[in-house]
Amino acid sequence: MAARVPGPATTEALLDEVGLELTALVEGDERRRQPIAWVSSSDLADPTPFLAPEQVLLTTGRQLLTGDIDAARYVRSLVDQGVLALGFGTGVHADETPDALVQACTAAGLPLFEVPYTTPFLALIRWAAEVASARDRWAVAAQRALAAAASAPDGTAGVVRQLSRELGATATLLDALGGVRDSFPDAPSAQAVELARTALRGQRRTTRVSADERGWSVVHTLGSGARQLGALTVSADEPMDAAGQAIVGNATALLELALATSTTARDRVAELESAIIDLALRGHPRSAAMVLSQTGSALPRAPIVIAAASAPRLRHRLHELAGRQAGDVLWRIGDDGVLVVAEARRSDALQRALAGVDATAGLSAPQTWADASTAVAQARSALRRAELEGAALAVYDPAVDGLLGLLDHAEVRRAAQARLGALARDTTAAEQVALARLWFAHDCSWDAAARAAGMHRHSLRDRVRALGRELEVDLESFAGRAALWVMLSAAGP
Repeated sequence: MAARVPGPATTEALLDEVGLELTALVEGDERRRQPIAWVSSSDLADPTPFLAPEQVLLTTGRQLLTGDIDAARYVRSLVDQGVLALGFGTGVHADETPDALVQACTAAGLPLFEVPYTTPFLALIRWAAEVASARDRWAVAAQRALAAAASAPDGTAGVVRQLSRELGATATLLDALGGVRDSFPDAPSAQAVELARTALRGQRRTTRVSADERGWSVVHTLGSGARQLGALTVSADEPMDAAGQAIVGNATALLELALATSTTARDRVAELESAIIDLALRGHPRSAAMVLSQTGSALPRAPIVIAAASAPRLRHRLHELAGRQAGDVLWRIGDDGVLVVAEARRSDALQRALAGVDATAGLSAPQTWADASTAVAQARSALRRAELEGAALAVYDPAVDGLLGLLDHAEVRRAAQARLGALARDTTAAEQVALARLWFAHDCSWDAAARAAGMHRHSLRDRVRALGRELEVDLESFAGRAALWVMLSAAGP
């Protein structure tokens, strides 16, 4: 924690307050370092209905001295309620803390301390209130500092830097792909990065916390669903109290607003660049290059590779894909999917980037700009193979994909869809089509496909053959199988 920041109220901090003259009897477990929400007092046999979690309970022990209350059961009820520590006041009903209570707290790992007769319980309650008040004042000042940082030229980096200073912790901003954008004062831990990447893969707004012997981390995703913007992580030695959590929440809101605003502006530029790259793919690379130069971008230098990709979140994460992993990258977004163009020498980086957004993709062979249309057909053929095989990526192979390229024409696609369209509206027939795709994906092996489908091979064979009869193709012959495979391939998934 930074020196100018008032620390949160914890049992450790309470015991360190010299003026209270408290004596630690049981050190307890990690609860002694957890933030205290409040300090309460009660001599009830069962005070738990009146206690909230994360409180410290003070008692003079009257209920424990009659012999009617079992100390172990009493302590267990406090632990189950979320009490962080127990203070025993001496000199009222007992001159010292009962041994049974000490033993029960030791067994449960619950911190136990002794409060002398000269220290009123009110002094401990006042201490907790003063710490909370100091933390609230600090939180307000910190939130003002974050707002000022957000309006500075370095924007998001300034917010992350200021958050780190205020909390005395490591704060990290990651992009939508899980790459580190800004981190202060040090690089993030592997634990924090993995926590953030796991949260981002969930495709929804979430907050996750992780704690172990290495420390404590929290991650907040920014944006949600298909339009994820990144994640903020904070790592510290100890958990945060409500004031610290409020500051992180404020930083999260500021970062999300800044990223959403910049993303909207970038999307407008991307729409223009998408139209320009479409011009290049249609055989006019010189004209496209001239227009792109006015936006500060450039065409990837030949030889190029083209990826045809599909992913629910891909179109909102192309900026991170382009800027972080694959060098100069341009893309075209259309009704027929996403095409990503990169220099051939960046092919490996492009493949890693596509894997990072959980995309299904097909990658062309290296081509010149003059042969860009060929690269597009190759990429789409490879994508169709990847979808049929259930693979994340397929690289164009002329021995396998060459003829598939011929299927990538509107007339062929419409004919195949017309043949299969009526079946798609029938639940049983649609299931048969899915099983046929699975069968082809397993090289027409009834046994392998049946295992993948989780059914008996005879049941699988009967359903696929029924589809063949419906389509009037003989699946016992090579020609019939080829005809069905062509229909499924041309129609698309």
